[in-house]
Amino acid sequence: MTDYTLGVLGGMGPEATSYFFQYLIKATPAKKDAEHIKTIIYSNPQIPDRTQAILGKGTSPVEEMTKTAQALEKLGVNGIFIPCVTAHYFLEEVQHNIGVPILSLPKIVDQYLHAKHKDKERVGALCTTGTRNSGIFDRALSSFQLIYPDEYYQDNYVMEAVYGTKGIKAGYISGEPSERLTKAAYHLKENGAEVIVMGCTEIPLAFEEDSIDIPVINIMKVAAEHIVEMVYK
Repeated sequence: MTDYTLGVLGGMGPEATSYFFQYLIKATPAKKDAEHIKTIIYSNPQIPDRTQAILGKGTSPVEEMTKTAQALEKLGVNGIFIPCVTAHYFLEEVQHNIGVPILSLPKIVDQYLHAKHKDKERVGALCTTGTRNSGIFDRALSSFQLIYPDEYYQDNYVMEAVYGTKGIKAGYISGEPSERLTKAAYHLKENGAEVIVMGCTEIPLAFEEDSIDIPVINIMKVAAEHIVEMVYK
């Protein structure tokens, strides 16, 4: 039993938020309802697109993210998790406006890699162009050599799988997006990746961990397990 209340700043996108919560439930060693972590989810899909903002093509999401975080804070949460990697580019600005700590997903991933894959040196990253350009993973995983898809694979396989007309954000989580992500993953392996990080929280919706014969890190699963361990330690 714990008095900890987790706040989830979600809606980026809604399905990724739901996906994370399912993993949080599965990761919790509860034998009855009362033993699960108290969780308040604020799914705000009106938060402006993070990738477009980072690329200088859209409105900054900071104001809307801050309002959402402040609403969670007023409800008494002890910590906030954001199930969107790209949104972490704006984490410090949002954190500046609230007193509740925001958990850093990139740092959680770095800790996991050091604990479970410390023998690996080259990490392949499947993520949006916004996340890549932001340098989020370059900073958090600085002790590893990061390998990204080349421009052709990034645009036509990764970004199309997420943002395409038959992509994940359009509601497709099998077929075309899965095939595109698998091809992008093999491209990373061919370029030396020893382990692959699914660096966008929506990618695990369409890309299975056993789609390729090298380790694949499902960051939603890793984050859920980290939070459970943190709360129940």
